Amino acid sequence: MSVNGYSLNPLTMAFAPTYAGKEPCLAAWHEGLKAQTYKNLQLFMVDNTVFGTQHLKVIQDRGIPSIHLQPWTDKPFEQHTFKRCWELALEHAREIDAEWVFSVEADNVPAPEALDIMLQVATLARVHLVTHGYPMHESAAEASGREMDEFWYDELGCMLLSTDLLDEALKHYDEYHKLSIAIFSMAERRRAGYCRLTCAFEVKHLDDAWPTEYVTFPMELDPDDPSFCPTPTPPASFGTVVPDCLQVLVKE
Repeated sequence: MSVNGYSLNPLTMAFAPTYAGKEPCLAAWHEGLKAQTYKNLQLFMVDNTVFGTQHLKVIQDRGIPSIHLQPWTDKPFEQHTFKRCWELALEHAREIDAEWVFSVEADNVPAPEALDIMLQVATLARVHLVTHGYPMHESAAEASGREMDEFWYDELGCMLLSTDLLDEALKHYDEYHKLSIAIFSMAERRRAGYCRLTCAFEVKHLDDAWPTEYVTFPMELDPDDPSFCPTPTPPASFGTVVPDCLQVLVKE
Protein backbone atom coordinates (compact mmCIF):
# COMPACT_ATOMS: atom_id res chain seq x y z
CA MET A 1 0.00 0.00 0.00
CA SER A 2 1.23 3.52 -0.68
CA VAL A 3 0.23 7.12 -0.07
CA ASN A 4 1.16 9.56 -2.83
CA GLY A 5 3.66 7.06 -4.18
CA TYR A 6 5.24 6.26 -0.80
CA SER A 7 4.64 2.87 0.78
CA LEU A 8 3.31 2.50 4.28
CA ASN A 9 5.62 0.49 6.53
CA PRO A 10 8.28 -0.02 3.79
CA LEU A 11 10.98 -2.62 4.23
CA THR A 12 14.23 -0.87 5.11
CA MET A 13 17.73 -2.33 5.10
CA ALA A 14 20.24 -1.04 7.65
CA PHE A 15 23.73 -1.30 6.22
CA ALA A 16 27.36 -0.74 7.12
CA PRO A 17 30.63 -1.72 5.49
CA THR A 18 32.99 -2.82 8.25
CA TYR A 19 36.26 -4.55 9.11
CA ALA A 20 37.97 -6.13 12.12
CA GLY A 21 39.16 -2.78 13.45
CA LYS A 22 35.54 -1.95 14.27
CA GLU A 23 34.97 -5.18 16.22
CA PRO A 24 34.70 -3.38 19.60
CA CYS A 25 31.72 -1.39 18.25
CA LEU A 26 29.82 -4.31 16.76
CA ALA A 27 27.65 -5.21 19.77
CA ALA A 28 26.57 -1.59 20.31
CA TRP A 29 25.83 -1.13 16.58
CA HIS A 30 23.75 -4.32 16.52
CA GLU A 31 21.86 -3.62 19.73
CA GLY A 32 21.16 -0.05 18.62
CA LEU A 33 19.53 -1.25 15.42
CA LYS A 34 17.58 -4.00 17.17
CA ALA A 35 16.24 -1.30 19.51
CA GLN A 36 14.81 0.79 16.66
CA THR A 37 11.12 1.45 17.16
CA TYR A 38 10.60 0.97 13.43
CA LYS A 39 10.47 -2.80 13.07
CA ASN A 40 10.22 -3.54 9.33
CA LEU A 41 13.99 -3.50 9.28
CA GLN A 42 16.61 -5.98 8.11
CA LEU A 43 20.36 -5.69 8.65
CA PHE A 44 23.27 -6.29 6.31
CA MET A 45 27.03 -5.84 6.58
CA VAL A 46 29.94 -6.28 4.18
CA ASP A 47 33.19 -7.12 5.94
CA ASN A 48 36.34 -6.01 4.14
CA THR A 49 38.96 -7.24 6.60
CA VAL A 50 42.24 -7.96 4.80
CA PHE A 51 43.23 -10.94 6.93
CA GLY A 52 40.61 -13.60 6.19
CA THR A 53 37.09 -14.15 7.45
CA GLN A 54 37.55 -14.22 11.23
CA HIS A 55 35.63 -10.98 11.67
CA LEU A 56 32.89 -12.16 9.32
CA LYS A 57 32.33 -15.11 11.65
CA VAL A 58 31.95 -12.74 14.62
CA ILE A 59 29.33 -10.79 12.69
CA GLN A 60 27.46 -13.89 11.56
CA ASP A 61 27.55 -15.40 15.06
CA ARG A 62 25.41 -12.43 16.10
CA GLY A 63 22.89 -13.41 13.44
CA ILE A 64 23.62 -10.44 11.18
CA PRO A 65 23.33 -11.23 7.45
CA SER A 66 26.76 -10.46 6.03
CA ILE A 67 29.38 -11.39 3.44
CA HIS A 68 33.12 -10.92 3.09
CA LEU A 69 34.78 -8.85 0.40
CA GLN A 70 38.51 -9.24 -0.05
CA PRO A 71 39.71 -5.64 -0.37
CA TRP A 72 42.03 -4.20 -2.96
CA THR A 73 45.08 -3.16 -0.91
CA ASP A 74 46.94 -1.79 -3.95
CA LYS A 75 44.18 0.61 -5.04
CA PRO A 76 42.42 3.61 -3.44
CA PHE A 77 39.97 2.34 -0.84
CA GLU A 78 37.09 4.69 -1.68
CA GLN A 79 37.08 4.01 -5.41
CA HIS A 80 37.41 0.24 -5.26
CA THR A 81 36.74 -1.53 -1.95
CA PHE A 82 34.24 0.98 -0.55
CA LYS A 83 32.39 1.31 -3.83
CA ARG A 84 32.14 -2.47 -4.17
CA CYS A 85 30.80 -2.77 -0.60
CA TRP A 86 27.96 -0.47 -1.58
CA GLU A 87 27.33 -2.28 -4.85
CA LEU A 88 26.89 -5.46 -2.80
CA ALA A 89 24.56 -3.57 -0.46
CA LEU A 90 22.44 -2.48 -3.40
CA GLU A 91 22.31 -6.04 -4.74
CA HIS A 92 21.13 -7.31 -1.34
CA ALA A 93 18.56 -4.53 -1.00
CA ARG A 94 17.13 -5.49 -4.39
CA GLU A 95 17.08 -9.17 -3.43
CA ILE A 96 14.99 -8.52 -0.32
CA ASP A 97 12.87 -5.78 -1.98
CA ALA A 98 13.96 -3.09 0.47
CA GLU A 99 12.65 0.32 -0.56
CA TRP A 100 15.03 2.21 1.72
CA VAL A 101 18.63 1.85 2.87
CA PHE A 102 19.48 3.12 6.36
CA SER A 103 23.21 3.80 6.30
CA VAL A 104 24.63 3.57 9.82
CA GLU A 105 28.41 3.38 9.93
CA ALA A 106 29.94 0.66 12.07
CA ASP A 107 30.89 3.01 14.93
CA ASN A 108 27.58 4.90 15.11
CA VAL A 109 24.51 4.18 17.23
CA PRO A 110 21.36 6.20 16.44
CA ALA A 111 18.66 6.59 19.08
CA PRO A 112 15.78 4.05 18.99
CA GLU A 113 13.41 6.57 17.39
CA ALA A 114 15.88 7.54 14.65
CA LEU A 115 14.61 5.46 11.74
CA ASP A 116 10.97 6.16 12.59
CA ILE A 117 11.64 9.91 12.46
CA MET A 118 13.69 9.77 9.26
CA LEU A 119 11.09 7.69 7.42
CA GLN A 120 8.32 10.02 8.55
CA VAL A 121 10.29 13.00 7.26
CA ALA A 122 11.01 11.27 3.94
CA THR A 123 7.34 10.36 3.49
CA LEU A 124 5.86 13.70 4.52
CA ALA A 125 8.42 15.74 2.56
CA ARG A 126 8.34 13.31 -0.36
CA VAL A 127 12.12 13.13 -0.62
CA HIS A 128 14.54 10.29 -1.33
CA LEU A 129 17.32 11.42 1.01
CA VAL A 130 17.38 12.30 4.71
CA THR A 131 20.55 12.80 6.74
CA HIS A 132 21.21 13.51 10.39
CA GLY A 133 24.33 15.22 11.71
CA TYR A 134 26.59 13.54 14.24
CA PRO A 135 29.70 14.74 16.09
CA MET A 136 33.38 13.99 15.91
CA HIS A 137 34.86 11.24 18.03
CA GLU A 138 35.44 12.82 21.43
CA SER A 139 38.94 11.37 21.82
CA ALA A 140 40.01 12.52 18.34
CA ALA A 141 38.74 16.03 19.06
CA GLU A 142 40.72 16.09 22.31
CA ALA A 143 43.88 14.82 20.61
CA SER A 144 43.61 17.56 17.99
CA GLY A 145 42.76 20.34 20.43
CA ARG A 146 39.30 20.78 18.90
CA GLU A 147 35.93 21.43 20.44
CA MET A 148 33.27 18.79 19.86
CA ASP A 149 30.86 21.25 18.26
CA GLU A 150 33.40 22.59 15.72
CA PHE A 151 32.54 19.96 13.14
CA TRP A 152 29.64 17.60 12.54
CA TYR A 153 29.46 14.82 9.98
CA ASP A 154 26.39 14.77 7.75
CA GLU A 155 26.86 11.82 5.43
CA LEU A 156 26.75 8.04 5.42
CA GLY A 157 27.09 7.69 9.18
CA CYS A 158 23.38 8.33 9.64
CA MET A 159 21.66 8.57 6.27
CA LEU A 160 18.37 7.29 4.90
CA LEU A 161 18.16 7.03 1.14
CA SER A 162 15.84 5.26 -1.25
CA THR A 163 17.19 2.17 -2.94
CA ASP A 164 16.46 3.85 -6.27
CA LEU A 165 18.64 6.83 -5.35
CA LEU A 166 21.49 4.52 -4.31
CA ASP A 167 21.14 2.78 -7.66
CA GLU A 168 21.42 6.10 -9.49
CA ALA A 169 24.43 7.18 -7.42
CA LEU A 170 26.32 3.98 -8.18
CA LYS A 171 25.49 4.17 -11.88
CA HIS A 172 27.03 7.65 -11.99
CA TYR A 173 29.79 7.03 -9.46
CA ASP A 174 32.62 7.49 -11.97
CA GLU A 175 31.58 11.12 -12.49
CA TYR A 176 32.29 11.87 -8.83
CA HIS A 177 34.73 9.23 -7.48
CA LYS A 178 33.14 9.47 -4.03
CA LEU A 179 29.89 7.82 -3.04
CA SER A 180 28.57 10.51 -0.72
CA ILE A 181 29.08 13.19 -3.37
CA ALA A 182 27.42 10.96 -5.97
CA ILE A 183 24.39 10.49 -3.68
CA PHE A 184 23.93 14.21 -3.00
CA SER A 185 24.57 15.10 -6.64
CA MET A 186 22.11 12.57 -8.03
CA ALA A 187 19.47 13.68 -5.52
CA GLU A 188 19.86 17.14 -7.04
CA ARG A 189 20.00 16.03 -10.67
CA ARG A 190 17.01 13.71 -10.36
CA ARG A 191 15.09 16.20 -8.20
CA ALA A 192 14.76 13.47 -5.60
CA GLY A 193 14.72 15.92 -2.70
CA TYR A 194 16.87 16.11 0.44
CA CYS A 195 16.22 16.89 4.11
CA ARG A 196 19.00 17.49 6.60
CA LEU A 197 18.21 16.92 10.28
CA THR A 198 20.18 18.20 13.24
CA CYS A 199 19.53 17.32 16.88
CA ALA A 200 16.27 15.52 16.07
CA PHE A 201 17.65 12.57 18.07
CA GLU A 202 20.97 11.39 19.48
CA VAL A 203 23.60 9.70 17.31
CA LYS A 204 26.44 8.26 19.38
CA HIS A 205 29.84 8.24 17.65
CA LEU A 206 31.69 5.50 19.48
CA ASP A 207 35.31 5.84 20.56
CA ASP A 208 35.70 2.13 21.33
CA ALA A 209 37.58 1.12 18.17
CA TRP A 210 40.51 3.57 18.25
CA PRO A 211 42.98 1.06 19.78
CA THR A 212 42.07 -1.62 17.22
CA GLU A 213 42.02 0.65 14.16
CA TYR A 214 44.73 -0.03 11.62
CA VAL A 215 45.57 1.41 8.21
CA THR A 216 46.01 -1.13 5.41
CA PHE A 217 44.98 0.90 2.38
CA PRO A 218 46.51 3.79 0.43
CA MET A 219 44.10 6.29 1.97
CA GLU A 220 43.83 9.43 -0.15
CA LEU A 221 42.35 11.93 2.28
CA ASP A 222 41.80 15.45 1.02
CA PRO A 223 41.73 18.05 3.83
CA ASP A 224 39.83 20.39 1.50
CA ASP A 225 36.99 17.88 1.17
CA PRO A 226 34.13 19.23 3.36
CA SER A 227 33.36 15.68 4.50
CA PHE A 228 36.86 15.28 5.97
CA CYS A 229 36.87 15.77 9.72
CA PRO A 230 39.39 18.43 10.79
CA THR A 231 41.01 16.27 13.46
CA PRO A 232 44.41 15.43 11.98
CA THR A 233 45.78 13.97 15.21
CA PRO A 234 44.39 10.58 16.25
CA PRO A 235 44.38 9.49 19.90
CA ALA A 236 47.64 8.01 21.17
CA SER A 237 45.89 4.65 21.45
CA PHE A 238 45.36 4.45 17.66
CA GLY A 239 46.34 1.05 16.31
CA THR A 240 47.88 -0.23 19.54
CA VAL A 241 45.69 -3.33 20.01
CA VAL A 242 45.05 -6.32 17.74
CA PRO A 243 41.29 -6.97 17.40
CA ASP A 244 40.13 -10.00 19.36
CA CYS A 245 39.08 -11.89 16.24
CA LEU A 246 42.62 -11.57 14.79
CA GLN A 247 44.47 -12.68 17.92
CA VAL A 248 44.75 -16.18 16.47
CA LEU A 249 46.89 -14.78 13.64
CA VAL A 250 49.26 -13.19 16.15
CA LYS A 251 49.61 -16.47 18.03
CA GLU A 252 50.37 -18.31 14.82
